[in-house]
Amino acid sequence: MDRKVLLAMVMIMAVLFLDQAISPRFWRPKPKPVPLQQGSGSQPGGSAAPAEVRDLSTEHFQVTITSDGAAIADWVLPGYKDEVRNRPVDLVPQGTRAYGVIVEAGGRALDFSQAPFRIVEDHAAQGVLSFEARDASGIRVVRSYRIGNDRRLLDTEIRVSAPPELGPVRYRLGWGTPLPITEPSTQPNQLQAVALLGTKLEHVAGSKVAAPERVVSGNVRWVASRSKYFIAAVLPDSGTVSEVAFRNEGAGLTTAWLLGTASPGAEVTRHARVYAGPIHYETLAAIGAGLDEVANLGWRWLRGVSVLLLKCLNLLYKVIPNYGVAIIVLAAGTKLLFSPLTQSSLRSMKIMHHLQPQIKEMQEKYKNDPMKLNQAMMALYKENKVNPMSGCLPMLLQVPVFIGLYNILLYSIELRASGFVGYIRDLSAPDVLMTVGGFPVHLMPMIMTASTYVLQSQTPVAPAQKGMMYVMPLFMLFFMYSFPSGVVLYWTVNNLLSALQQYMVNLAEDRRLSAQG
Repeated sequence: MDRKVLLAMVMIMAVLFLDQAISPRFWRPKPKPVPLQQGSGSQPGGSAAPAEVRDLSTEHFQVTITSDGAAIADWVLPGYKDEVRNRPVDLVPQGTRAYGVIVEAGGRALDFSQAPFRIVEDHAAQGVLSFEARDASGIRVVRSYRIGNDRRLLDTEIRVSAPPELGPVRYRLGWGTPLPITEPSTQPNQLQAVALLGTKLEHVAGSKVAAPERVVSGNVRWVASRSKYFIAAVLPDSGTVSEVAFRNEGAGLTTAWLLGTASPGAEVTRHARVYAGPIHYETLAAIGAGLDEVANLGWRWLRGVSVLLLKCLNLLYKVIPNYGVAIIVLAAGTKLLFSPLTQSSLRSMKIMHHLQPQIKEMQEKYKNDPMKLNQAMMALYKENKVNPMSGCLPMLLQVPVFIGLYNILLYSIELRASGFVGYIRDLSAPDVLMTVGGFPVHLMPMIMTASTYVLQSQTPVAPAQKGMMYVMPLFMLFFMYSFPSGVVLYWTVNNLLSALQQYMVNLAEDRRLSAQG
């Protein structure tokens, strides 16, 4: 492997692993409820009647709504296990409520997220609920929930009104709380507030929000709280919201809120749909509103490649219901697809290695005449039917596929809690063979490192570069040691197949050269 190929490998590794290298791997944020009041805001008045709860459910979710704030107390996903708490995933952190409302009028900010509401329409069995709360100043809020035609979503409505003497009314609506940590391997930058404004996806970290919040304008298509695998999104009627507030909740966490206004004395009605569930690309694409933009499929120009590879992976899973086996087959398939291109590249590499002594002689002979040196080398290349630049194009064509596979294996919820063989029970997490003194022993990265050495043993390199080529596997082991086992499995299979192909090329070229010699 020459210097250009080595440099390309290092650059690809740098792009893929930069965020892994600079993120604190073992920091674990603990979401906690943060008061969402503006200025000297207060809670609206009302009788402190005991809270009532009602349940709405479909085959996709089970929602508990409490009369305290007419808010969501639980949003349970029966089909997904919380790997931290060993129970079904609940997207509302314990001790908090989601989907709150804050109303500003008459110089006060009233947090209706905590206000006592009364039930005014109680048809939970038919999937319909309505709540009402009224402040002593005359501000009235009505909140309604309905299970609509799309049973993955909850249809909601909020009506806000205030006496004319209180002036204009400003309100905010949002999920209002960061999502819980549901996997032990969660990274701090994976708990985010996100919003789609037009075609621009805004990811805002708490460190980038000046206290107490940052307001962004645009065509707000949805706002959400997300983690690595789940999202809770509020989707307003298309084109009806132009501002979103990113609020700093402390501990590096943020929330995103829809902002709206009403003229003095007018009643404002806001319709919105709520999706709280897995970041499953096909589901999000079917819902629309650009919600699929939140799926981690790489740069926009690579999304088509990533989507195609994801569909291939899922198709293989339907035939062979084991994602580990599907990854192996997909790795073999992509290797076979690019085999004609890589074959010529590997052949050129082998021939160039064989020609090195002749090239060195020419460099010594024509060291004072660059023009003759160039002519002599071109003649040598032509005689041996080799192009020194032929290795670049195959590598460039494979980069989009490689990065696309990297993204889907690292972020796709399909791999979450999906086992392979033996002790590997979750391809979305690092494999843990055992723990020694509190240090996890990951076997797959060690196998990957061994496969890299096998590949290096078959790769023709100049003696001066041999040391670096054997340092590279240790470099990869360091960065990939805590990577999900699905990613490591793909890399290992790709290494072994590449080593086999290089071995076959080396064997053929050695026989050809022997026959000539």
